[in-house]
Amino acid sequence: MTGIEISRYIANLALLKDADDIVVFDMRPVVSFTDYFVIMTAETTRQANAIADDIKSKLKQKDVKLYSKQGNFNGGWVVLDYSFIMIHIFGESQRKYYNLEGFWKESIEVLRIQ
Repeated sequence: MTGIEISRYIANLALLKDADDIVVFDMRPVVSFTDYFVIMTAETTRQANAIADDIKSKLKQKDVKLYSKQGNFNGGWVVLDYSFIMIHIFGESQRKYYNLEGFWKESIEVLRIQ
């Protein structure tokens, strides 16, 4: 699978776990440390953990290596770093505060599921 295919797959996994406002950005035009961002909002700690656990499990089955997991949902932001894809699971207020979509506005939005 290509990076965009895996990113879309992640977005669909998140949708199945009822994540909100899922967006995939092609980051290649603006950064060198990753190819794609997948950003989403979760309403509760339980939901955020379920999303993260499902993504990790399904990508492991596809031999996609997780390099690091940062944060915890008690802090409102979890990042799963797969090197070429970075997955951001936010609480609503933290997503508004950090505004990654605005900060990286030169990136290319390739998918949005609201």
